[in-house]
Amino acid sequence: MSLSNRVTIPALAIGVLMFTACTTTPAPAATLPHVIAIGGTAPMVDIDTCIDDAFTNMTGQWHMRFAATGTDGNVSRDEGHLTIAPKSFGRWTILRPNADGAMTPFSIITNYGDGQLESVRLTPASNTIFEETYLECHAPDESGRTKFVSTLDETQAATGTIMRTTRTGWVSPTDLYSIDIIEAAGGASPYAISTRFGERVGD
Repeated sequence: MSLSNRVTIPALAIGVLMFTACTTTPAPAATLPHVIAIGGTAPMVDIDTCIDDAFTNMTGQWHMRFAATGTDGNVSRDEGHLTIAPKSFGRWTILRPNADGAMTPFSIITNYGDGQLESVRLTPASNTIFEETYLECHAPDESGRTKFVSTLDETQAATGTIMRTTRTGWVSPTDLYSIDIIEAAGGASPYAISTRFGERVGD
């Protein structure tokens, strides 16, 4: 899996109250399948503010490492550098090294609101890299980590099957990482798992 389709970081935890005649008892929060229930205990803030803060706080260059385990058990790995630069409110430019090693604009990420993000490659024939829906985004906890949960669907080129990724991620001022669990949107295929690790380069 190449660096070109792995940029994104950082949704909406659903709390439902059940009312009785005498008491109010919180019902268990709805949980998506495959969400990693570790971290993110801080109260969730407005989702779009949370996303904007998380991405903006990631301004700078990162060394990224990726690993993916396919349904056949084979593991692939990739790594590289990217830079995140704010473009305007709710928009960020992703830069990657060109053939000479200079950081060059590669794509634009836009937050359209309500947790709907889109990444578009900056080429003459601009095309969408991914559309991602953030469902949870929690304010940083005492460790400084923001936790997020998102989903994105991609069509598998070889089979035309729609694959659903459930991503649980964490980001701090110096590190970011996420675990993706991928399966057919209808749940009819074995899982594939991918991980992403990022370490800030310099200040």
